[in-house]
Amino acid sequence: MRFKDSKTLLELSVKQLALIVTTLCIAAFVTGCVTMTDPVSMGENRYLVTLNARGGFQSDGELLSRSITKANEFCQAKGLRAEIADTKNTGVQMWTPQNNQVIFSCI
Repeated sequence: MRFKDSKTLLELSVKQLALIVTTLCIAAFVTGCVTMTDPVSMGENRYLVTLNARGGFQSDGELLSRSITKANEFCQAKGLRAEIADTKNTGVQMWTPQNNQVIFSCI
């Protein structure tokens, strides 16, 4: 790996390496980790999408929007639209893992 002054990674100072590691850690923390399930059938024409977020600056509204978008995409693939029956959010942004659930039907 070469930089502007042609130093290799081994030639970097401790301060430069610390800055690189700190920057990567901050980027990982700000980005966070979000996982979402595919829609799961809950019976006749009822589906569940769940989302889990750890770290990052995502608000409950942003995460809920992602889950509803997933529900809409699922129903649009069937030529239908999603009708949201219920939503549930738990967790606190930047403090505890955030989870949300969206229960929907395709109509």
